[in-house]
Amino acid sequence: MENNEKKIWEKHYGKKICTQKLNIEGYKKPIEFDIYDGYAVCENHKGHRFDMSYPQMKIIKDSKEMMDEIMKCVTDIECEDEISPLHSLIAFNTLYVDGVEVKSV
Repeated sequence: MENNEKKIWEKHYGKKICTQKLNIEGYKKPIEFDIYDGYAVCENHKGHRFDMSYPQMKIIKDSKEMMDEIMKCVTDIECEDEISPLHSLIAFNTLYVDGVEVKSV
């Protein structure tokens, strides 16, 4: 990862929250992403770059409707206080592969 890109991501999204393997529709094996609050990236998976954008927590916490939607999508959450950026990613992500938005089927 280029250090300049990492600095830009941290400026816009805060420090990296975690690295997590995520299942992506159309791919047999999970892909490892660096997760930020509102952005996730896999810089090189078999020669391709994967980016995901999704609402940041400050937006989620200000919207009862968005929190309710996350509660519906992610069934293992017991209360709104448990909602995390990973839950926002699951409910509201937009995936880009090599800079091109992937439309879900």
